Amino acid sequence: MIIPLDSVEYDDKLHAYLDDSSTPAEGGLVCSAGYLFEASKAREFRKQWEPYLKSKKIEFFHAKETQLRSDSEEMFLKLAELIKSTALRGFVNFLTPAALQSLDLSIRGYVGSGFSVSTLGCMHMMAEAAKERGKPIVYLVENSQEFGAELRTFFSQIKSDARQVENYAMAFADTAEKRDVIQLQAADLFAWSFTRSHYQQAWSTSVRNLVQDKMLRHTMGSFDPTMMSMIHSFYGMRSTKSWKRKR
Repeated sequence: MIIPLDSVEYDDKLHAYLDDSSTPAEGGLVCSAGYLFEASKAREFRKQWEPYLKSKKIEFFHAKETQLRSDSEEMFLKLAELIKSTALRGFVNFLTPAALQSLDLSIRGYVGSGFSVSTLGCMHMMAEAAKERGKPIVYLVENSQEFGAELRTFFSQIKSDARQVENYAMAFADTAEKRDVIQLQAADLFAWSFTRSHYQQAWSTSVRNLVQDKMLRHTMGSFDPTMMSMIHSFYGMRSTKSWKRKR
């Protein structure tokens, strides 16, 4: 069950919204990106973005589809400006599919899919920022039809170990749909723009709109899947899926 954003229980926590994106596997990239908000600012984001979407007669923003609209440039810029005026900080964690494929099958199960690795790595980055502020995080991640169950299993394993709860600064974590949790649309813009920039080998206009004026700090990094496998092995965390070497 998704915890309502307005719940008093979570009003003193930071709120994190994450989404993933990928480019074609050959020389490609997988990433998870998202934003930390103060609870009040997350509500402000919703208050401003909901009526704008209604004025455009669309249910929710999805960068891959919105780019095809004649007013896409206006919408991308509007969302970027809203993110910069409400979010606390942006993050992206990325890796190559080849980095996962290079893992020995004996340890691949400790990290699972590229979706789980990139998401958990991004959450690690967010947790470090939250600890500096002395606040735990409510995590909401855009669901993956293929790997959402796997990520939720990792969440359950984290929640069952107080040490891992502390490591992730976790107050709550679940997957959700961007049509239901409007702040996930901010993460969608950043994730899609980041992988598109990699594919085009040049920073996209949408990334420049987000980071160029330095109004909002963005941290970009890569969490080593081998290191994650060691951490997960130590804490007894493992994917429910079986992994085989691709031929």
